[in-house]
Amino acid sequence: MSSSASRPRRPVAGERARSRAAGDAVGPKATAAPPSPHAAPPAVPLPAPAPPVAAPPAPKAPETAPVASGSRRWAAPVAALVASLALLAVLLGVTWQDPQQQSNTDRVAASAARASIEQMLSYNYKTIDAQAAQIETLLTGPFKAEFTSAMDKEIKPLAVKNQTVVEAKVSDIGVMSSSGSTVRVLAFVNQARVGADHTTPAVDQNRVIATMSKVGDRWLVSKVEAF
Repeated sequence: MSSSASRPRRPVAGERARSRAAGDAVGPKATAAPPSPHAAPPAVPLPAPAPPVAAPPAPKAPETAPVASGSRRWAAPVAALVASLALLAVLLGVTWQDPQQQSNTDRVAASAARASIEQMLSYNYKTIDAQAAQIETLLTGPFKAEFTSAMDKEIKPLAVKNQTVVEAKVSDIGVMSSSGSTVRVLAFVNQARVGADHTTPAVDQNRVIATMSKVGDRWLVSKVEAF
C-alpha cells in the first residue's frame, strides 16, 4: 500500500485565487516616477516653539526695622549735636570769658602799650645807648631783634650826627582786637623833635598799631606798624 505522501494533493477550492493574489502582493514593486524639475521644494520644518519664560519673582518689600525705645531715638541726635558744637568751638576758637575780666585785660594791655610806645619813639642823642637797652626789655619775639638792628644802623647814626632829641606822647589809644594773650591797639602819637638842623621844635603826628603779647605776667610789644 502506497503512502499518502506520494499521492497528489487535491487543490483546495479558492487556493488558486489566493495564490494569485499572494503573487500579486509579492510581485515586483512599481518604480516611482522621477521628480519634476518644476515641482515645489519640500517644506522646511518649523522649529518647535520655545517654552514659556517664567516671570521673575516680585521684589520683597523691605523689612521695617523695629522702633527703638525713647532713649535710643534721642541718643544719636544728641550725640551728633554735641559733636558739632565742639567742632564749631574749636574752629572758631570760641572760649567763654567773663566780659568784665576781658575788659580789665584790654585796659592793662593798652596801658602797657602806651608806656612802651612813648619810650620806643623817644630818644636823646646823648643817652641813646642806655635808652635802647631799656627799650629792648619792653619788646619780645622777632620784633626785638628788628628794633635793635634799626636803632644801631639807622636811628643812632642820624641822631648823633644831627644832635637830635625826640619826645613822643600818645594822645589817644584804643583796643582794636583781643584774643587770649594777644591784644592789638591803635595809638595816635605826637613826636616833638629838635636838633642842630631844627632849632625850633617840629611836631610829627603818627598813627601806630602795636601788637601786645602776654609773656608771663607782662605785656610786651611783639609788633609795630606805623602809618
